[in-house]
Amino acid sequence: MPLNIDFQQIFLHMLNFVILFAVLYFLLYKPIKKFIDDREAEYKKDADEAAEKLKKADDALAGLDKALAEKEKEAEEKRTALLDDARAQYDKKLAAAEADAKKLISDAREQADAIREKAAAQLGDDISRLALESVKKTVLSTDEAFDAFLSAVEEETGDE
Repeated sequence: MPLNIDFQQIFLHMLNFVILFAVLYFLLYKPIKKFIDDREAEYKKDADEAAEKLKKADDALAGLDKALAEKEKEAEEKRTALLDDARAQYDKKLAAAEADAKKLISDAREQADAIREKAAAQLGDDISRLALESVKKTVLSTDEAFDAFLSAVEEETGDE
């Protein structure tokens, strides 16, 4: 053998390497590979479940947002309707109050006019009565004065 190379030793080392490789492959690589693949599948499954749950949560959130927007819209419509009703009631009550105020004012004016007319009539009656009494007193005083004059003339003529 040239160069002191023993092919049988090389062949045995290669056979040992192949046997070692096969044993390590079956004893270590396959179980580790299976463990890693299972772990990877589990992680992938968890990630898929998480993504699915996230998608469901996003869908639920979108549904809730939509429902919330609808409820807010309904609430705004109800609020607007209530405000319109309140304004209508306010306007109605204000109109009724104004009508009542106008009626009260008109009744008060009518009463004041009636009182004024009554007072004017009574004042006219009082003035007439006072004028009549004044005329009576004047006439009576003139009659008395005339009687006194006549008496004085008779006394003077009778005395002479």
